[in-house]
Amino acid sequence: MTQPRIDPRTQRRSSAARRVRDLLRSAVVHEEFPAGALPGELELMLLFSASRQVIRDALTLLRDEGLVKRVQGTGTFSVASKVRHSFSHLHGPEPAREVVSHRVLSVSREVAAPRVAERLGIPAGSGCGVIEYLTVLGEEPYYVCTAYLPPQLLFVAERGTSVTEWYTIYESAGFELGVTDQAVEAIVADEQVAALLCVAPGSPLMLFERLVRDRTGRPLEYAFARVRGDRLALITQLRRPRPTGQEG
Repeated sequence: MTQPRIDPRTQRRSSAARRVRDLLRSAVVHEEFPAGALPGELELMLLFSASRQVIRDALTLLRDEGLVKRVQGTGTFSVASKVRHSFSHLHGPEPAREVVSHRVLSVSREVAAPRVAERLGIPAGSGCGVIEYLTVLGEEPYYVCTAYLPPQLLFVAERGTSVTEWYTIYESAGFELGVTDQAVEAIVADEQVAALLCVAPGSPLMLFERLVRDRTGRPLEYAFARVRGDRLALITQLRRPRPTGQEG
């Protein structure tokens, strides 16, 4: 299949706009603009040594992502700050300006599926607790979660509506949290999840699969949290291992 020929000038402009977009997105995510107001076009042109059209293209890309809005005669503003989720320790969302709350959607007792039983360390075919809840930032849905628990801990999870950070329900019940296994992957929203998160079906999400343990290694919770991709930025620091045989 022959690729359509793109004018070199158009390609250079498009590449420049994407680079500016990436740098502006990073600044928005890290809340570097006071009150969420981005600099004006002229200032951005000077900052990035770019043409007015490149700046406008970059702002259009950010607007299409839903990260900024342009107000005629006023300027460009970030619509919603992303939650910066650090992988240095176990924690819930820590937004700077919004209140975090949890809404329990359903609570039930079910026969544990084989993987659930294995993850929770309970006998195959035995019962487990299942709780589904929605985490909200301010008034905006952030993620929806399905959590499986040993049946005796279901009453603990039902306290989730009274805390701002989900994991504190276990600590308040006397459990000292230990190591949590967590896997993250990119997915899209199905119709039911999209309705709960107020996004369009097919919108990008991040799936967090986690196994929470106490200090003794006993499993407390096996869960799947579907997080809005437009509200999340994953932050971590990575160290490069020393080459094999190199002395410290």
